[in-house]
Amino acid sequence: MPQVFSPGEAETRPLDPDAIIYTTAQKIADLLEIGPQEAVLVNANSIANSVYVTGADYRNIGFTVGDTLLIYSDADPLGVDRVITSIGTDTAGVKLSFTDALNPVSHYEAADNTYIQNQASFTNGRTRGVKRSKVEELIKRAQDRIDNKTHNSWRPNLVSAEYINFDTYKPYRRRYYTDYVGTSPLLFRNIQQILRLELWQGDDYREIGAAEARLKIANYAGLSGDSIYLSPGNGSVGTLSVGTNTTQWRSDFDMITTAQNLADLINKEDRVGKTAIDFSPTFLLEGSTSNVAVHNEFLATANSDYGSGIVKISSMRSTQSGETCSIATTDTTNIEITQTASTSTYSASVSSTTVTLGYIYEDGQATAEPSHTTGFAEKGLLQVGNEVLSYTGKTATELHPDTGAVTAFGTFTGCVNLNGTPLSTLNTTGTKITQHRLSVDLQGGSASGDRGRLRDWWLDSEMGIIYFNNSYPFFEWNAIKTSYIYGERYLEKAIEDICTKMVAIELLMSDDRSVLIPEGTQNVDLASKINLYRQDIDRMLPRYVEVVAFE
Repeated sequence: MPQVFSPGEAETRPLDPDAIIYTTAQKIADLLEIGPQEAVLVNANSIANSVYVTGADYRNIGFTVGDTLLIYSDADPLGVDRVITSIGTDTAGVKLSFTDALNPVSHYEAADNTYIQNQASFTNGRTRGVKRSKVEELIKRAQDRIDNKTHNSWRPNLVSAEYINFDTYKPYRRRYYTDYVGTSPLLFRNIQQILRLELWQGDDYREIGAAEARLKIANYAGLSGDSIYLSPGNGSVGTLSVGTNTTQWRSDFDMITTAQNLADLINKEDRVGKTAIDFSPTFLLEGSTSNVAVHNEFLATANSDYGSGIVKISSMRSTQSGETCSIATTDTTNIEITQTASTSTYSASVSSTTVTLGYIYEDGQATAEPSHTTGFAEKGLLQVGNEVLSYTGKTATELHPDTGAVTAFGTFTGCVNLNGTPLSTLNTTGTKITQHRLSVDLQGGSASGDRGRLRDWWLDSEMGIIYFNNSYPFFEWNAIKTSYIYGERYLEKAIEDICTKMVAIELLMSDDRSVLIPEGTQNVDLASKINLYRQDIDRMLPRYVEVVAFE
């Protein structure tokens, strides 16, 4: 059977399907009483932030970034713990580096019989019957089984598109105890974030949950060598270029396939092998050592009910937070940008990386009206025809309080060419500058509309119910389309215990566990352990099953 290609909305799934959330390989090892790896001698004298092992020990024992090392010697028999931050090689052997320096480093020389012991019980080395990679794969399976059985989740899950009806209350605000027009209950509860909230208006959707932009592929055949740029609003830029690599989007066949491939790249779709596109300059995810990528900041949908060849891109920052994001393209003819807040101004000169504004031009002639940076994001992207640049700051045009004359023109600072040489182009007086900012369509615009109890809409996160006030859809079936992230924010210890025992049962039943798991006349035999673990799971898991009742 061929692989099914289904353009449109993605399926409901974990936000990060590969994340290990419910338990860890080490907790499973602790349950099964599997000890750490064997200690090995250092291969050379230690240095302040690194120790050395032989290549054979590295392959046999297995060392990974994040593992904890116990380093001890005759000079320091108690030893110290260090967490591996990087692994490399040099003439002394395999170099295991860490942040906290050894003090004094002279206590950990080869002559002192310095030993290194990996505290992880499961590694990807060759001395154990069960590798960490297998244990982590079993954890992923157990996580899915728990979610499926309970109809709930203790990790973030992404619902890309849920169509729901709008329930109204008449006569609207005159009814007692009702400060809202109507409600819409979501399929799941424990909502962590509303990513999109689209209201059907009879001919199109109105987005009130996130800032959006739409791209229409007008001519896919003319996109060779083109790029689309996305800025999350902090001065960094993600570049999405046409090509055949996993870090690019293809424009080979037709506008529908092209639009879908662009959306797959933005979402880092594993189905087609797309890889993450980091922003430049890079910045880190909060609480992580990984760089923030485009799929962490933006959500894309192609060829859905917006129309064929149309890609909707929305910020994953809630409501007005996403209006700091900007978008640009190197081909304004074959790619049409809509649903954005577009602002224009005019340049006067360029000095190094600073663009200074001048007077507004109409029909090629200067007017007496000065240009302003009002309406532009504090940091973002600028479009000059098909040329694109980024900037990291702006200043406002200053006027004399009495005369209204210009005392200082506004500027864009920290400018960098991304496509073409716009910094040279802008040195010509009267050159038009345009910015497309992602926009959210709140009642009265961002200046007056908002998410709040008495504003456009608000959310009961625990119950998963959206309440509408100033903004609401047409009274039609499936009038609301929403995307959101749901899942319990606190991982209960009971769920951790259930997942740990699920994986432990799998290991106990495997053929390669015998050399790892202790079993003797004084211990509970393996078959009894399996039955006891199953009984614990069967007793605890039903408490967490979500039951939906329809009235």
